[in-house]
Formats: sequence, structure tokens, C-alpha cells
Amino acid sequence: MNKFSGCLLILLWSMRAACAQDAQFDIFEYRVEGATLLPAIMVEQAVYPHLGEGRTLADVEKAREALEQAYHAAGYLTVLVSIPPQKVDDKLVRLAVTEAPVERLRVVESRYFSLGEIKAGVPQLAEGTVPNFPQMQKELAALNKSPDRRITPVLRPGKTPGTVEVDLKVKDELPLHGNVELNDRYSQDTTRTRLTANLRWDNLWQQQHGLGITVQTAPEEPDESRVFSASYTWPLASGNYLAFYAVKSDSDVAAVGTLNVRGNGVIAGARYILPLRSKWDGFFHTATLGADYKNFDQSVALIDGGSFDTPLSYLPFTLGWDGTWLSQGRISKAGVSFNFQMRGLVADAQEFADKRFKGRPDYAYLRGTFSHEETWPAGWGLNLKGSWQVASQPLVSNEQFAIGGVDTVRGYLESAALGENGLALSLEARTPNFAQHLGAGLDEIYALAFFDGGEVRVREPITADARFTLAGTGLGLRLKGWRGVSAGLDWAVALNDLGSTEEGDSRAHFRLGYEW
Repeated sequence: MNKFSGCLLILLWSMRAACAQDAQFDIFEYRVEGATLLPAIMVEQAVYPHLGEGRTLADVEKAREALEQAYHAAGYLTVLVSIPPQKVDDKLVRLAVTEAPVERLRVVESRYFSLGEIKAGVPQLAEGTVPNFPQMQKELAALNKSPDRRITPVLRPGKTPGTVEVDLKVKDELPLHGNVELNDRYSQDTTRTRLTANLRWDNLWQQQHGLGITVQTAPEEPDESRVFSASYTWPLASGNYLAFYAVKSDSDVAAVGTLNVRGNGVIAGARYILPLRSKWDGFFHTATLGADYKNFDQSVALIDGGSFDTPLSYLPFTLGWDGTWLSQGRISKAGVSFNFQMRGLVADAQEFADKRFKGRPDYAYLRGTFSHEETWPAGWGLNLKGSWQVASQPLVSNEQFAIGGVDTVRGYLESAALGENGLALSLEARTPNFAQHLGAGLDEIYALAFFDGGEVRVREPITADARFTLAGTGLGLRLKGWRGVSAGLDWAVALNDLGSTEEGDSRAHFRLGYEW
């Protein structure tokens, strides 16, 4: 009897539930309570398909789901929509929206960066705010541009129902960096080695301002080259950047032909850098506006007596653009800049005429760079890079295009040839990284084969030579490891005569550095 009664009760309950589910009623209005984030039109579009006669509880559930999905599609992932207990009177159904705000925001495990600065950088997670996740991700990406920290949000339900708590977990390092490098980027009639040291702090004032100092000298003969430079980077609230820098150089190069050349110069400049919006994934580009004040004071002494000075001061401007394309196994980059100097602005026409035959203070030229790196699944790779310049009138040597050396045509000395118009190309084929086969401590080591070529043309030459063509080919090795050590060695054969370099001459280029 008891078993029979229990079965009867279960059957009656099931029939009642089924009847409730199948019950039909008219819905001519959804009244949405607590909706403040979405425009009214979006709310109406979500629930409108579920209005009408002969509706059921399933239709109400579909309206709830559609409205909740509309919130999530708009980026509000903490929002919930529920159906409160109610009687369907006057053909109206109520839906309740819980727009869960942030109840508490904490920054945890940050050692070197201001907690307040990190919080201020993510306004979407401010206490009392309902976070929009796409916008929050953009704000976190901006904070994570610093290579010295990584910030990860952790969300959990708040102590108050309908709220969330957020922890911003920080993994950071001391924002002090430096590097030292010994290389052989030397020019004609100078000693071979150059030593460069750089030190920078990337979080001044706890605002991610950067200050860097660089020193370069010739360790075998310090008087040949002494260069000091400083730079300051100022990130703006708009996402743009201001960069300021200054360079002081002093050199004494003995016995260049029949001359002794002594010179020093000062460059002070500024750049305004604007990251631009991109319509494509994997494409990033920036625009640059800048100006430089350049002051060079060079003295040329004849070995058999007498001397003359060729000072030069001017204020050139720069408009530039740079773009990067990223895809699977490929990286492409391109940049172009328009450089010009206006007559009557700082520059003196006679100084330009003394410095360069038919030189003028009102000049302009275009300069560009490009590169493409291809890496195949097996680890083999191919790199193509180049640079170019086009000018319509003679330029002083400081603005001319230079070829020769590690960055352009290997097998020749640095800046072996100068001209107003020029092109340099380099093609490299590299092996896979075989560091794992050579022992602990190595992160990267690979070999490469290369071919470099370049040509410059001189406008209004004072000698018979108006065009210089360089080409070189060879093999190289690259190495990284031991927590900051890097090295490069290239052995190149010159394929054309130029100055003291003859066709078939071989030259090694080396670089040894440490970075922390």
C-alpha cells in the first residue's frame, strides 16, 4: 500500500510538472529590471523573437538566454540574467539582470612597480565597475608591454552576492638593464676594436619612464672615438610616446691620407611616436614626428702645416612610418622616413657650401628599410633585409647613405662608401638551432651563409668617381646562452675593389656581448 501510494504521488507530480511546462500563455512584453549597460535597442532585439501568443516557459528561458548572451557578446561576462518568481499577469514577464560589479581589487606580489599605477592602468577593474572584458584585455596588454612584468587577473565571487573580487597577480623583475659589447666596427686608418656600454632604468617615477646612458670608445686608442649619449622615454596617457636624446662625440683620427682630422659634434633631438590603429590581426604600425639639432665642429690639419675648420649647425625634421606584419613562421617589417631641412632655420648657407660642394641648407631626402624573415617547420630559415635612400641634391656627409660593414655589406670596413642615393641588400640562409646537441647553458646557436650587395651614387662629385658598388659573401655563426651572453662571427670575402680592399680579400667581423 505504501509503495503504491509513493508511485502515485510521483506520477501526479510528474504530470503536474509536464502540464506546467506545456502551459501556454500570451507574452506581449518583457520587463527587464536592472539593465543599465546595454542600449535599450539591444535589449529589445534580444527578447523580441520570444514575444507573442501561445508561449511557454521554454520561450521565457530562451528570452533569458538571449539577453544574457547579448551581454556576454558585448564583453560583460560577469552579468547574469534570471527569471524571478512571478505570475504572468497582463501578458507581461519580468527578467532580472545582475550586472556584477567589482567589489574589491587587489594587486598582489608586485615588488618593483607601484600598486596604484597598476590599478590606475586597468580602469575596467576599478571597484564599483562592471568590467568589459575586451577593453580590460586591452588595458592589461598595455600594462604588459613592459618586459619586466606580467600581470594576470584572477576573478572570484565577491562576499556580497552579485559582485566579484579581482586579484591582479604580478610577476616582475628589477627594471634595471645594461649591456656591454666588444666589436670591430672600425673605419679606415683607425684601430680595430670598439667597446660600447649601456645602462637604462625603465620605471622612473613609478610611471614607466625610461632613462638610458650609453658610452662608446676605442679601447686600443681612446682618442680615436669617444661617444656619450643619453635618452629619455615618456609614455603618455594617450598611449603615444615622447622620446628625447642627446649625443656627444669626440674623435681624433690621425693620418687620413695627407690630413689629420679632429672633430666633435653634438646632436639633441626629440621624437613623438604614435601607435596607429590596425584593421588586420598581426599588423602593427606607428608614425613618428621628430626634429634634431646638429652641431659639428671639425678641424682639418694639413700634415705639412696649416689647417682649416668646417663647422656646421642645422635643424632637420623627420616624418616617419614603420610597420610590422606577423604570421605563422613569418615576420616582415618596413619603414620609411622623409627628412628635410628648411633654409633660414638655424642653418647657414656658407657652412653647407664649405662642408659639401654645392651643398645647400634646404635639402630633402627619403630613406627606408625593409626585412622579411621566414622560418620553416624543420628550423631552417631565410632572411632578406635592405635599406635605401633617394635624394635630389648634394648632401653633407652626415646625411649621406653609407654602405660597408656589418649592417650593410660585410667584407668591407664600416661606412666604406658614401653617396646621396643608395641601396643595400642582404640575403641570409640559416640552419636550425642546434644548441640542444652541444650542452647545457646554450640557448641558441646556428650557422648561416650570406650574400650582401650595395651601391651608392654621388651627386655633383668632386672626383671622377660618382658610383661605388660593393658585394660580399661568406659564412657566419650566432650564439646565445649563459643568461645573457651573445656572440656573432662572420667571415666575408669582398667581391669588388674599393680603397684598400681588393677583390678576393677576406675579412672577419666579430661581436661579443653580455646583457642583463
